[in-house]
Order: sequence, then C-alpha cells, then structure tokens
Amino acid sequence: MFEVKCTRCGKRTAFYLRQSSGEALCKQCFIKSIEDKFLRTIRDYEMFNNDDSVGIAVSGGKDSLVLLNLFFKNINKPPIRNIKRILVFTVDEELEYSKYKLTRVQYIEDICRKYGVEYRVYRISELLGVSVSEVYEKLRIKGENVNMCTICGVFRRRAINEIAHREGLTKIVTAHNLDDEAQTVLLNVFSNDLKRFKWFGTITGEDVEYFIPRVKPLRYIREEEIAIYAYLMNIPMLERECPYVRNNPRYSLKFILSELEKKNPNIKYMIVSFGDSLSRLLKDYKYFEKRVKVSKCEICGIPTTGNICRTCELVVNAGLLDKYILKKT
Repeated sequence: MFEVKCTRCGKRTAFYLRQSSGEALCKQCFIKSIEDKFLRTIRDYEMFNNDDSVGIAVSGGKDSLVLLNLFFKNINKPPIRNIKRILVFTVDEELEYSKYKLTRVQYIEDICRKYGVEYRVYRISELLGVSVSEVYEKLRIKGENVNMCTICGVFRRRAINEIAHREGLTKIVTAHNLDDEAQTVLLNVFSNDLKRFKWFGTITGEDVEYFIPRVKPLRYIREEEIAIYAYLMNIPMLERECPYVRNNPRYSLKFILSELEKKNPNIKYMIVSFGDSLSRLLKDYKYFEKRVKVSKCEICGIPTTGNICRTCELVVNAGLLDKYILKKT
C-alpha cells in the first residue's frame, strides 16, 4: 500500500489529513501542532500577566481535560509560568449525568497534585441556594417550556462567576473550541441577537463590571482534533453523552456545520472570523453603547440588560426565591 509521509517532518508516516490546510501529519507532528497552537493563542492574545490569579474550569469532558493537560505541559513556559496563582475547579450541576462526569475527579486530583495546584469541586446548590433540577422540575410542573440545557448553562456560568469572586480570581480559562464558537455565531445570527456579540471573542467580559474575564486557549482548535489529541495522549474521554443534549439547539448545529465542512474545510474558521469582525464592527460603531443598556438586577444586583438577570428570572419563575442565597438583603 502507498505510504504517505508527514508533510511537516518528511520522515514519519502520516496518520491524519488536516483538510483545512492540506497537511498530512504523523502522530508526533500532529501532537506538536495542537500544543503549539494552544501556546501561540495564549501569547498572541496576551491572555495572562504576572498579577493574574487564574481559575481553570474543568468539567471532566475531553475538551476540559485536554485544556488541563496542555496548561500543565506548558506550566514552565511564559506567560503561564508567571501566573501568580492557579486554581482548578469543577462545577457540580448535581444531575444524574454529573455523577458520571465526576468519575474523572480522581484523574483531575492526581494531575493537580503532581503539579502542586489546588483543585476544588463546587456544588451549584451550595453557591446559589437552589439546584438546576429543582428549578427545572418547578418550571416543568408549571408548564413552562424551558429545556434543561438552558437552565444548566445559565446556572453554571453564574456559579463560575461566584467562584471567581469568592476565590479572588482575575481570569477564568474555559475549554471552548472552534466548533463551540462557530455554533455560537450561528445561534446569535439565527436568533437575530446582535447584542450577544458584545461577549464574543477569544477574551470576553473584560469591559463588564462584576464579570470575570474568560479566556479560551482552545478556540482555534477543532473538536475532532481535540478528541484525537486526547486519544493519542491517553487522556480519558467520556463514553456517554448527556441525556438532555439532543434538546440543545447546538446539537443540530453540529451536524449542519459538519455538512458545510465537507464542501469547505475552513468554514468553521470563517464563521468564527465573521463573528469576530462583526463584534469589532459593532463596537467601533458604538452599537452596544447605544442599543445595549446595562442596569443592575433588581434581585441580586449584578449587571444585566433587563430588570432582572437570567438566573434570577429562572429562580423567580420557579417560585424558589426564598431559597436563593444571592438575592440582595
């Protein structure tokens, strides 16, 4: 059988064809390309400085475990080595599927111990006073059409911000990949929601009071390549998917993007680039200043574009405000 050599080293046998660039890569060059892109993204966007206390959000899925491994693999390289403090944490949504994800806790604890880094698990109910499942059940009984993914996403983002404030963190590192970002652009466009592009980018939340900036070092790496990297590096991957994932609008977009990618291997990069350009354009024309009015949530006091923030809205609609510990006293 005809043997294809790696287009980077020219020595070893290729095992992966990167359609977007036309490269045929051997295992070693593939691994190096992922690690180089991770570090280059951090440096190009100047994600960290010497005064940063950084939190790494790790769910236990393949993306976050790859993120953690790449972070520690580069822990002695600038700018990561200059970070003042690193905290690795997991948000427990306290759902049945969460118990399965938490089977990766031992793996996370072991790798954090190896590098002398703190690791903690936070339960949403302890941070907010109410749980995702409580809110979902109350809304379901009332006949409100809110899917579990919406509630889980809103509560998880709020929990991460509460953790950041509690721990004095200045940056949160998340495992958003290229596919995630391309899906976000399409969701915002399909819903005609331009204001959401205010929070779109490699670093988000820098200019919004209370919100701790999120940084995304995996943003330019395809999900497929993250999975291959995890396999090659013996990083454990979850074999079951969340039972609610098929109700998530992103689920169908995965397949739409996959079909588009067959005709244009660079389509995901192009969509994300469009999102970035649109976000910059809207900022240049002061669209957000004119159209996005930020006030304080009447219940918890955080910045929001409405009278109350989305977290509080869900809690109120579920009739659980009396248990909610983030409300102003």
